[in-house]
Amino acid sequence: YDYIILFCRPWSGEPIYRNGEFCGFVTSAAFGFTLGKQVCLGFVHATSSEKITVNYIRGATYEIDIATKRFKARPNIYQPTEMGPTVLLYTN
Repeated sequence: YDYIILFCRPWSGEPIYRNGEFCGFVTSAAFGFTLGKQVCLGFVHATSSEKITVNYIRGATYEIDIATKRFKARPNIYQPTEMGPTVLLYTN
C-alpha cells in the first residue's frame, strides 16, 4: 500500500490537558449525532491547593491527546439552574 488512513477516535484512557498541563483521563467517548462530533467524558484533577469549581472548569483551555496528537476540547458543565425543568438531579 502507498498509504494508510488512520481514523483516530477516542475510546478511553486518553490524557486530558488543562492549559497545557496533564489533568486527567477520558473515561468514555461516543459520537454525538446531535452535535456531529465526538463527545468525551473524563475526570479532571486539580492540584491540592486549588478547588475545582465551575469557574475553574470554564476558565481554561483543554486538549485531548489521541494517538500522540492533541485536539482542542471544549468543556461543557451545566449547573442545575442552567438546565430545563425536566432534568432531575439527585444530590444524595
